[in-house]
Amino acid sequence: MSTTTTTTTLSNLFEIKDEEANESFLLGKRDVLLNNYQSACDHLSKTCERIVKVRESDTAPELAEPYFYYGQALLYLGLSEQQVFGSDIVKDTDNDENENIEEETDKELKDEGEAEEEDDDENEDDSIPNDENVNDLERAFEILECAHMIYSKMFETNSNDSHIITRIADIHVMLADICNENGDHENALSHVLKAIELQETIIEHQRYRLLAESYYKLGLIYELIHKFSDAVDSFNKAIDSINQAIKQLDNDNDKENEREELKSLLPSIELKRNDAQASIVDQHLIVQARKILTGQNNTTEIKTIDVPAKDITLNIRHKRPVIETENDDDDETMKKAKLE
Repeated sequence: MSTTTTTTTLSNLFEIKDEEANESFLLGKRDVLLNNYQSACDHLSKTCERIVKVRESDTAPELAEPYFYYGQALLYLGLSEQQVFGSDIVKDTDNDENENIEEETDKELKDEGEAEEEDDDENEDDSIPNDENVNDLERAFEILECAHMIYSKMFETNSNDSHIITRIADIHVMLADICNENGDHENALSHVLKAIELQETIIEHQRYRLLAESYYKLGLIYELIHKFSDAVDSFNKAIDSINQAIKQLDNDNDKENEREELKSLLPSIELKRNDAQASIVDQHLIVQARKILTGQNNTTEIKTIDVPAKDITLNIRHKRPVIETENDDDDETMKKAKLE
């Protein structure tokens, strides 16, 4: 009875009571699920603005879910646009090459010059989306931190609620993605470890799938900072988590597609694990090679120190008899002079 009451109170906290805000939220949430991230950002930003205006607070519990999906949409929008702009650049260069082949007359050459100026303008415009990508990621980080703050307050009084735990863990994973994009691998590592710590407490069947994703990302981060042994361990844990998730679906005939989907993920993770294992071997070989090289350098240094010392002593020994004979000759000449 108490569990049902708690769930009801939480749903009341998440419920968006304003009709206008709720309508735009549902549209934005749908767009996120359909990967229409730009449209999702438009709808969810309106949702957040409306709730802040109505509640006169930017930390109202109603904002938890809109912030979560808005931050997610901003993150994926930035990542997807980076890939799109990369492919557009390739297409533009191909078109330029085709135009160069077709143009033969002087007039066409002039047109080509004008086209190149237009291309330069387009290239300048291409730098604008890059700035927008950075802004999207920065905004995503800020929005997700706001969502994290609201969910954390709820967690203080509902520490066993799986939905809140899952949301906080998902936020840490997304913050890790942003940190990785900015090259901040240490903070990315910290966020993923926090996510795993939370996901380990989830009892539901979704736990293993979430853990598999987190352990996989953890392995990727360890690879980036050259901790390949930890990467191998993380990839193995990701594989174990997927196998556990598959076992849970074995008795459910309606989950055949999901089971096959999970199985299809295993080869790519195993490949990453094998790559990390190969990197460990490479690291070991490099260390051994350095030891051998430093050992050779030490022996050559000892030889170069000993050889000059021997040469000096030999030179001294050879010079002494010469000096003595010269002195004897001088004494004989002096004696002859005195006798005369």
